[in-house]
Amino acid sequence: MRKFVAVFAIVALLGFASPALAWHWSSSDITVNNSNWASVTNTVNTTASSGNNTANGGSGGNGGTIVTGDAGALSIVTNDVNYNDTDIDVDCGCKGDITVDNHNGARVTNTVNTTASSGNNVANGGDGSHSHHHHGGSSGGDGGIIVTGDAGAIGDVANIVNSNITRIRR
Repeated sequence: MRKFVAVFAIVALLGFASPALAWHWSSSDITVNNSNWASVTNTVNTTASSGNNTANGGSGGNGGTIVTGDAGALSIVTNDVNYNDTDIDVDCGCKGDITVDNHNGARVTNTVNTTASSGNNVANGGDGSHSHHHHGGSSGGDGGIIVTGDAGAIGDVANIVNSNITRIRR
């Protein structure tokens, strides 16, 4: 009895698995199944900064000089997902059926933040001091000089999803 149950289980398993393997009993038929599923998530943060500099004058002094360079940020995201290239060459002169099934599914999420800054620089003159010995306080220093570079940001996203190329040559 155990041997019968084991043989029955193997035959049942092969019966269910055979169609999934795309076997055909006819030698002139060709079947190709391409099945793909992809889930892609890209989170990209790119920042360039030559800013946030401080050159203050201290107690009564003049502000300093700030010269920043350029700030450039570049983000490039490229996804090539679920690409099938099926090439069938049949040289036998057969007249059987050729079937190519492509089943593709994808979920692509891109979050790209690209920033560049050469700003937020401070070059203040210093504060004047107040003295008890003099009836007037001294004046503060002059503000400084700020020269900033260029700031540029480029974000580029390219998604190529679920592409199928099928060539059949007889």
